Amino acid sequence: MKTLLYGTTALVAAGMVVGGAQAADKIKVGVGGYFYGYVVGVDQDDSAADAGANTRSHRITREGEIIFTGKTTLDNGIQFGVQVQLEAETCGDQIDESFMWASGSFGRINIGSENSAPYLMSYGAVAASHWSMGLNSPGNRNYSTGGNSAATANNNQVANTTDKEKVTYFTPRMSGFQLGVSYTPNGCEEANGGNCTGTYTGPQADNDADQQSEVVEIGANYVGKMGGASVGISAGWGEGENEAKTATGVDVEERSLGAKISMNGYTFGARYYDRETGTDTDTTAFQMGLRYKTGPWGVGIQYASNEVEIAGGGEDELTGVEIGGTYAMGPGVTMAFGMQFIELEDDANAAGAENDATVVFIGTVLSF
Repeated sequence: MKTLLYGTTALVAAGMVVGGAQAADKIKVGVGGYFYGYVVGVDQDDSAADAGANTRSHRITREGEIIFTGKTTLDNGIQFGVQVQLEAETCGDQIDESFMWASGSFGRINIGSENSAPYLMSYGAVAASHWSMGLNSPGNRNYSTGGNSAATANNNQVANTTDKEKVTYFTPRMSGFQLGVSYTPNGCEEANGGNCTGTYTGPQADNDADQQSEVVEIGANYVGKMGGASVGISAGWGEGENEAKTATGVDVEERSLGAKISMNGYTFGARYYDRETGTDTDTTAFQMGLRYKTGPWGVGIQYASNEVEIAGGGEDELTGVEIGGTYAMGPGVTMAFGMQFIELEDDANAAGAENDATVVFIGTVLSF
């Protein structure tokens, strides 16, 4: 309870600062978003013992969001705003994120369904092609992983509470430095199925198996210039408590370090991440990427690795390399293309847990 009171104090204080200040105009909501689609070819080991068994060698993949945003500025300079992200296809999480915010000389406060402070403040590997298809893409994986626990290479963010209901405070940026803190009382997104119920049901249960609660996440970053280069450095940490301890239901702690450097058309980024669970299933991930852009063209290379310990000994591993690029055909219209080389390994040589894959893709990304 004490943590909850501390977490909401900043939001209440912001309302007191506003007082009777008036805005010149009521909030007007604008529409933006993105939509992308790719044609993908996959060459993957497909014998009966491989992760790629009985899978197609080609697919069409797409994803998009319609994003509604609005804000207003009060006469005293404080801004209030809202954002709602609507998925462009029917899915279990139809509203991806929805939150309101306040910003002023005191910093910024988010409240609602949004990513954590360390997630939002982090720097990391740039995709060789485009974020929608890179090795750390949040929406695409074009190879089969079978029973390999190191299935995704994009698990390298402090994101124990991704999109969960939380309050986050960001300090003003001073001399290039900024700090952010998120508090999530319960690992739920409003009425999103499972153990997560809606507004009219009262407080959530406090004994849900394998659900993280009382999660505190802290992020910090620095942005500035070093010589002719633009530099960003970030660090993140988060820890949660499992509501009902079971064989797999344990407290989770996460840490990350990241950096991004840009100069003369070149951008290099990297991030290290580790996740401790106390059940011999810890995760360690690393990514780095280099990209060069000139005119409408961009090309790059990205490397990713992910290792997950297996209870009882050994570990699953994934390594990947992507070579790709983009061509800006016009405002908001980008063609993206590339190749990925994936290797899945398992200490126990378990059936369906080891595989090699080569992925080729080309597509279009629209932003609006």
